[in-house]
Amino acid sequence: MAEARAEAERAALDEPALGEARRAGARRGKARRLGCALALLFWFAVLMMPCALFYLAARGEIRLEQRQAPQPHAHPLLLIALVSEEEDRGLRIERSWIAGSQLDDNSLCVETAVRFLLWEASGGNQNVSFCDCYTRQDAGADWEFARTYGDVC
Repeated sequence: MAEARAEAERAALDEPALGEARRAGARRGKARRLGCALALLFWFAVLMMPCALFYLAARGEIRLEQRQAPQPHAHPLLLIALVSEEEDRGLRIERSWIAGSQLDDNSLCVETAVRFLLWEASGGNQNVSFCDCYTRQDAGADWEFARTYGDVC
């Protein structure tokens, strides 16, 4: 009986340390699950890369449209296109976004950045950024092109 009481006292003394160990194990378990999920997501992206490359080869471009911009086809959210010219070969990566500083609700500027990733180039820096601005009479009217700035908005 004395041995059982001594065992119970030892277990009661070890209870806080055991609780801390359980919490540390739970934190490690969550970190492991998060790490496994990120590794699985990365591996899925690696496995899908050939599909994206086949699509790019067949279509010539991968385009994500932007709905908020006027002329969404001219201002894609993301465009990855093949460049296959006589002197230049590679990829063109184009991104567009609505510029943050607007004067009012009836004017809008869309900033576009075009970058080239060329493995065969004729030379020179071909990367460019520009800003297209649009205006309208009121909230119900269509956007009309106003002007282009040769740099950021």
